[in-house]
Amino acid sequence: MKNLLLFSLLFWTHLGFSRPSEAIRPPLMAAPDFSVTTSDGQLKKLYQDYINQDKLVVVEAFFTSCPPCATHAPLLQNLYTSMQSAYPGQVEFILLSTLLTDTNVKVAQYKTNKGLTMPAVGKDGGSITALQPYLDGQFGDFQGTPTFFIIAPGSGEVFFDIRGNSPSQTMALLQAQIEALIPKTCKIESPFGDPLEAVRMDVRASAFDTALVSNGLYELSAIQALQGSNYVVKPSKSSAPTGLTTYDLVLISKHILSLEPFQCPWQNIAADVNCTGSVTTFDIVTARKVILGIADTFPCGSWRFVPDSAALSNGSCQDFMGVRLGDVNAGPCNDSLMGAAESRGAPEDLYFHEQYLSAGETAPVELFLGKTLDLEGLQFALDFDPNALQINAISTENLSDFSAENYHLNTGHFALSWLQVLGQTISAEKPLLRFEMTAKQDGKLSDLLQYSRTLQPEAYDKTGKIHPLNLSYWPVSTRFAISPNPAQTQFRLQAQLEQAGTYWLQLMDVQGKVVLAQNVAATQGLNTWDIHLPENASGLYFLKMNGRVAGKLIVLGL
Repeated sequence: MKNLLLFSLLFWTHLGFSRPSEAIRPPLMAAPDFSVTTSDGQLKKLYQDYINQDKLVVVEAFFTSCPPCATHAPLLQNLYTSMQSAYPGQVEFILLSTLLTDTNVKVAQYKTNKGLTMPAVGKDGGSITALQPYLDGQFGDFQGTPTFFIIAPGSGEVFFDIRGNSPSQTMALLQAQIEALIPKTCKIESPFGDPLEAVRMDVRASAFDTALVSNGLYELSAIQALQGSNYVVKPSKSSAPTGLTTYDLVLISKHILSLEPFQCPWQNIAADVNCTGSVTTFDIVTARKVILGIADTFPCGSWRFVPDSAALSNGSCQDFMGVRLGDVNAGPCNDSLMGAAESRGAPEDLYFHEQYLSAGETAPVELFLGKTLDLEGLQFALDFDPNALQINAISTENLSDFSAENYHLNTGHFALSWLQVLGQTISAEKPLLRFEMTAKQDGKLSDLLQYSRTLQPEAYDKTGKIHPLNLSYWPVSTRFAISPNPAQTQFRLQAQLEQAGTYWLQLMDVQGKVVLAQNVAATQGLNTWDIHLPENASGLYFLKMNGRVAGKLIVLGL
């Protein structure tokens, strides 16, 4: 029966990380601090520059005329190069001479002769003072040169006199001790090299299961039960979809149609929101449901990892790349083929004509684009109090291929996601959308209907720019004139309008009953309309334009 253990380990995005607190060996003595000046004139302090910076230090006690030291030198240089490559910024080697006549000048020449690149110190640089506790036997018998010891990162504990039966065996023992003190860490990153937080790492072994929570780095070598075992590591990340917009659907559509194929391998993964192994129109349908709030997430979650899992052994780990599903516009290719992830354009207006709605009144309410634009898509959402307003129907004469799949209407919320991958000219003269609304309470439209924060309001033009959309309410008119008044069969209405568009006229009797309703087209500036009255109309009436009272009209019966 497997033992299930859950470790919640917090890893940082730099090279330092926490380790299990339980001891795996008896505590050792810590190294005394020392300060030395290297043969190239650099002042180095053991704890300040290395140990307290979580760096491991390998020390060789040597002297320049020591034959065994010369034999070890090329092997030590190879080990130094490989360890610095494997653990960048975490390992340093230092040579400290035991000979009174070894000056820094002699030590520098020794390094040059032997092809060594690690720091080295002579007597005048403080080498013998730094070595004195080890020469005096405080850490064990000193058996002559070369003697190698390791000072552990963080704790300063000394692993003294690491010695094999041959120079190559000594190097192997040094490497093993370095790897034991600096366990191999692995990365979990985005396609752009950013560490991913809150990734669960499930480890499945034959007799042992565990899980770790990684914030960009993780290690398995400290888990003793995994030593000598085979196991599978599988990452996962639980979060709601983020970064997904209608612009991503535009890009996915262009890829499917081979108009603009994806340039990044990670985009193909991000676009496959159904996790079927291919990018199809069904992925667009699924993603739009998430945008509109019909679905909370994708069928296989919000993240995919590459590789999906890894078969490992003996405490080793695997780097993983995490891809956020749906967000194909997340950033550039690693090889910079795409350039910038997105281009921001100037804000554009969406606007309603301000109007006043009376309780019980049903009226068309039109939404306009502030200016004519060539668009490939747009998205926005509106919120309203269902106790104050009801949306009965939505239609458009301005958006091609518009259907119920493009929007979601539920209690108090309307969301729209429309795309036309080949682009369409959206006229500012025609309403973008027409809503049929019923007011349940008296109020101005601007008080009853507002932008929703659930969906970023944006429009996407044919040049690839993303335009924020500002919602506004434009006044209808500053002046109205009705003539003749009184009237019999018809009257003339004149209005000085600040904006062109389609306007809704209503004639209402004193009880609030609508006896005439019609749309009229208008231009900016002065407009004149001849309005025919219904038969048998007589009495006092109120004329409204887009819900705003335009004046009173007396109708004389025939």
